[in-house]
Amino acid sequence: MAAPDRARAQQEGGPPSIDTPYRWIDGSFRVAPYAARLETGRGNLELGPESTQLYGARARIRLTGPISLEGNLGYASSERSVIDPRLSGGPAAVESVPFRWVVGEAVAQLALTGQRTWHGIQPYVLIGGGMVLAVDEPRSQALSDSADAAFRFEMNAAPTATAGAGAEWRISETIGVGFEVRDHLWRLKTPEGFFREDVLDSIEEANAPAPEETQWTNNLEFGISLWYYF
Repeated sequence: MAAPDRARAQQEGGPPSIDTPYRWIDGSFRVAPYAARLETGRGNLELGPESTQLYGARARIRLTGPISLEGNLGYASSERSVIDPRLSGGPAAVESVPFRWVVGEAVAQLALTGQRTWHGIQPYVLIGGGMVLAVDEPRSQALSDSADAAFRFEMNAAPTATAGAGAEWRISETIGVGFEVRDHLWRLKTPEGFFREDVLDSIEEANAPAPEETQWTNNLEFGISLWYYF
């Protein structure tokens, strides 16, 4: 009775294949250029840079099935407002200056489907940190006197924390396209001159926002990456 079934199985080429939406991802090291829109948080006194485009490159290496480690380097060019807190109406912009910076971060990626895709898609979450470094921060002519030194804001180097989520669409064995949203928390330090007693009195009289010594601002990145797997 079993003989005809065995014969049919042999004629059809053996046991049937498993139909599954999951596909294994080969390769553990990948690199990608990326482009993104960065919506910056400028702080309550608007000391930080304006929103701009962000460009850079990333590299990831898989440590375990679901976990990869990423190195990220990005560059942006924008402008920022020069704020003078001594004005009668409270702190306000007196000039705009160019501002160019780089961001370097180390990020952990947790793939929600492990080392596999689901219908060609791999969703994931991200967490990490790094530094923002100003590479071109011209001095404002409006605050160029030596007496204005205490009121000059400079980013210099500032720590960052990063969290985000995204999904990668595998379009071939070696190419993937990533879509991501990241929130970069940057530290902004208010210049010392903003806390002088006469300046604080003027700000209070103008009913303007009070300065904070340190602010962590949210900077939302909406980006796309083109991954190449080795």
